[in-house]
Amino acid sequence: MSKELNIVSIGAGNIASHLIPALLDIGCNITQVYSRDISNAGSLARKVKAKATDDLTELMISADLYLIMVHDDAIKEVSKQLPKLGPQQYLAHTSGATPTNFLQKTAENYGSFYPLQSFKKKKKVNLKEVPFLIHGNNPKATRKFRMLARQLSPLVKETNDHERMKYHLSAVMLNNFSNHLACLTNKYLAENALDPKILAPIAQLTYDRILSSDPCAIQTGPAIREDNKVMKEHLKMLKEDKQLTAIYKALSKSIKATATDKKNNK
Repeated sequence: MSKELNIVSIGAGNIASHLIPALLDIGCNITQVYSRDISNAGSLARKVKAKATDDLTELMISADLYLIMVHDDAIKEVSKQLPKLGPQQYLAHTSGATPTNFLQKTAENYGSFYPLQSFKKKKKVNLKEVPFLIHGNNPKATRKFRMLARQLSPLVKETNDHERMKYHLSAVMLNNFSNHLACLTNKYLAENALDPKILAPIAQLTYDRILSSDPCAIQTGPAIREDNKVMKEHLKMLKEDKQLTAIYKALSKSIKATATDKKNNK
């Protein structure tokens, strides 16, 4: 199936830079790459031996699959500018947070082809370890997206829009929020002339435990122990930083509430 699949990449950013070469590797033919920035389109297009364009009106109209890989807030507008697709053509976006019904006026067969991972252009990602959340508006589209995804990864799950958006929200909290806490922690230590690298072992152990255990069952720290004296001392140390003070209070309150709920549910 993939050897005869002609694909147009609508986008040349972080996701496209990983997904499009991977689709080429499994035998797909990448016919065209679009980006508002022609240099970005050209860079990716050269890697996959495709044509580049920065004009949506110049998109090829005979491709089998059109993959929209642009910012979430641009998906609806971009889909409106695409040529009307026929009954044997498919349209999908790779967003975790955008409804697929935005695509219904453009294609008879449409859906989502969402790789649940954080992508950066120059950071290698093994797609075989990435879950693909797929959805089609009909059985034909679902089957097409599922078959293609399974050639990239064994981790393929069919999810509707609501389920996919909940996975996306959870990924934001786990990935983006925890990364932000790491950012603030490093900044705090650096401002106090301390070495952020000292926390590397506990950071590694934390995520190893998260992956191997129930995070709610292994919670540690002064909040769950109700060690109020320590918490007061921490807050004194943070009194000049309103942002960290608010975060410390909010997370400590949440930890206490979660522990209370768990005790009450036993």
